[in-house]
Amino acid sequence: MAVREGRTSLNELDGSGDNVFVIATVTYIQEVAAHKPYQKGLLRDGTLGNDEVRPFVVYDPDIKLEKGTRYKLNGYDHAYERFEEIQLLLGEDAYVEVCEK
Repeated sequence: MAVREGRTSLNELDGSGDNVFVIATVTYIQEVAAHKPYQKGLLRDGTLGNDEVRPFVVYDPDIKLEKGTRYKLNGYDHAYERFEEIQLLLGEDAYVEVCEK
């Protein structure tokens, strides 16, 4: 696991476990009726095709993302093997900031 330098596009996520910085818009929120994760949803940026999205999961109770909002996100490039899914994982050490319009 390493820290990637600079900004990572959503299409560059590959499940490496690296610490990454992305800028993306939340397109869908799935509320979770479980202790963890606290929130799940989908992200988009300009590097994905029209029908493509990238899942995210939130494991920090203090982070709550909103649909339609663009964020600066620092988290982990995570491979969720159960569903063969590449996700942006936002843990307790994640950085989240709303982008200025």
